[in-house]
Amino acid sequence: MLIESLFLFLLFLIIHSYVLYPLSLWVIPKVEKNAGREAAYEPTITIIISIFNEEKVIRERIENLLHLNYASNKIQILIGSDGSNDRSNSIIGEYVPQGIQVIVFSNRRGKSSVINDLMKYATNDIVIFSDANTFYHTDVIKNLARHFCDKSIGGVCGYLQLRADKNNSGGRGESTYWEFENKIKQLEGDIFTTFGATGAIYAIRRECFVALPTHKAVADDFYIPMRVIEQGYRSIYDKNATSWEETTASSYKEFQRKIRIGAANFNSISDFKYLLHPKYGFIAYGLFSHKILRWFVPFFLILVVIFNSILLSCGKIYEILFFLQVIFVCLVIIGFILDHAKFPIKFFIIPYYFMVANVALLIGFIRFIRGSETAAWVATR
Repeated sequence: MLIESLFLFLLFLIIHSYVLYPLSLWVIPKVEKNAGREAAYEPTITIIISIFNEEKVIRERIENLLHLNYASNKIQILIGSDGSNDRSNSIIGEYVPQGIQVIVFSNRRGKSSVINDLMKYATNDIVIFSDANTFYHTDVIKNLARHFCDKSIGGVCGYLQLRADKNNSGGRGESTYWEFENKIKQLEGDIFTTFGATGAIYAIRRECFVALPTHKAVADDFYIPMRVIEQGYRSIYDKNATSWEETTASSYKEFQRKIRIGAANFNSISDFKYLLHPKYGFIAYGLFSHKILRWFVPFFLILVVIFNSILLSCGKIYEILFFLQVIFVCLVIIGFILDHAKFPIKFFIIPYYFMVANVALLIGFIRFIRGSETAAWVATR
């Protein structure tokens, strides 16, 4: 039966993306690590941050950057203010005598345009991209930079620890999912390359940068590393390059953030679809399994429910599978109630977060189709 075959195929795709693919990463042969990578290697560094109205955190962020354990004469800090109309510009201006470079853009255009313009001012070998609300541990730059002595490496993603309030379901769900994603990134990098990075802490060789599109919204932490990969370089993950930031303040804000990211990811598919050709080996396998499939899971879930409903009379197994789906929905509803009661319990929050993330992807796809997601957005904090 065609419907039965489609049901089983879609179920397999969902399980593959979330379970089988991560498990497969344990058994695929790893790249032998370059021993020289552990040597002290200190190239010149440019740190780039795009901001919009960050008066609450920008002072603390600059102080954090000024106290990193790296030779100050090898660091260039570029901050682009994208039409900020709060006190951000004046606060940054106080640090100009200490070497902070600020470029103020009067018109708000979005992060992609700011990054493109800031890259014109970048003069150093390695560029680190970060956010205004991210804070680095002392040795972050050293741990990122040391990998670039390996000429095959074009990008390095660091470890971002998400700190969530105990009553914030969205933040706790995101932090749990984030640890799962970080483990996948580590395994991918050990095999050959990661797919995408963490916007708060990732570095590339300056010559690998390709300008971000400004006619559509894209996720820079996916787009830039993928441009590095298509040039033949590896992009890896280093958990020792650690940073932290607070999660979004609520499930609703996390939901809005996921919608924006979802739309941006769908916007990027056309630029890298050629890498899905089997001739690209692990790149094609990882990009398809980790990214493309994951982004289309919301559609698979809807079809699985529909097909399962049709197949209820075709055997006990379909009744059991449908019952499990009902149980999952009940867990989501309980998670929703506990979230609004400010009493999150992890057992219920994980399925609730899974549903929130997939509904957000679905809405993100609608925005992608309508072209309604703009390059300029407001941080969800």
